[in-house]
Amino acid sequence: MLGDCPYCDDGKIEQTKKMVLGKNTKIYTCSNASFHTEDGEMFESSGKCSYRIWGNSLKKYGKKAIGPREVSQLLQEGGFIATLHSKTGFEYKKHIIAHEEYGIEVLFNEEVEEE
Repeated sequence: MLGDCPYCDDGKIEQTKKMVLGKNTKIYTCSNASFHTEDGEMFESSGKCSYRIWGNSLKKYGKKAIGPREVSQLLQEGGFIATLHSKTGFEYKKHIIAHEEYGIEVLFNEEVEEE
């Protein structure tokens, strides 16, 4: 268990691995969610919560994976800072917060203060 679900009263976020389109992918899901897969795609089947974070959610922004430590920080502190990369190789940092529908949200309009 990595922390409490931000969108339901008694759910806990757990880490699992799923085979999606032929690749093992980490997925962090609420214990109150129930999913099934068809042809490599994941669908919700039943459950009172559908919150989930795909481990590869930030891949299009140049981050290989979201790890359990980052998910734990998101759940306990309300977010984490990710180092992302543009297609031209520029490195930048952005705040990542929970989003009920998409799992996470990148706050592109907020600047990260350098320590």
